[in-house]
Amino acid sequence: MLKWKYLLVIILPFLVSGCKKQNQEQKKEPEVFTVDGNLATPALLKFNNVVILGNSITYAGPNIPLGWYGDWGMAASAEEKDYVHILKKCFQLRNPDVVVKIQNIQEFELDFTGYNFDTKLKSLRDTHPDLVILRIGENLKAGIDLNVFEARYKDLINYFKADNPKVIVVGVSTVFKGMADDIMIKYPPYVSLKTITEDQSNMALGLFENYAVATHPGDTGMRNIASLIWLKIKTLN
Repeated sequence: MLKWKYLLVIILPFLVSGCKKQNQEQKKEPEVFTVDGNLATPALLKFNNVVILGNSITYAGPNIPLGWYGDWGMAASAEEKDYVHILKKCFQLRNPDVVVKIQNIQEFELDFTGYNFDTKLKSLRDTHPDLVILRIGENLKAGIDLNVFEARYKDLINYFKADNPKVIVVGVSTVFKGMADDIMIKYPPYVSLKTITEDQSNMALGLFENYAVATHPGDTGMRNIASLIWLKIKTLN
């Protein structure tokens, strides 16, 4: 018994020291996870000016009739848990001075033929972003001419590239396997989110009374969306 006591006296300080060191190291790790649960690593490219365009999954202001009171990506439980802010944290790990701008362009989905790029996007374009993320497509109306949508989607990409040819434009598929996916995949780099819909735990089902809100990605889905996008960003060069 005495021998064990002496061993504990000798070993215990090393165990405590090791745990403290491990905890300190864990605190330094980003709270961003890949789909398989592993911590993500910073991208190879250092971005200075990032623009993220999308619909309500990207940003949704309060909508009381829908029972949505957030001011961030629907239906994350907090701003820091939507996919945009998770990605922002990733970018900041590589470059603390990075500027990340967010805009809802649902109007483009609903009326892509009449959407005025200069009126809606000129202020963002003129900042000359080095990365643009397009995460759109769920709100396309049934029966639209997909050829016209494709032409306007190309126009959207080229609008940012016109006087900024080095900008990288990443297209991200719909969460709900929408019509836009077959078009967006033609214009890489492209990220598929098909695995999000396949797992209902990614959605906010049961957390909101309104079905439209509840079928948006919840915290788990948002984290997985961010992870899939980040995995693609890490391959850019």
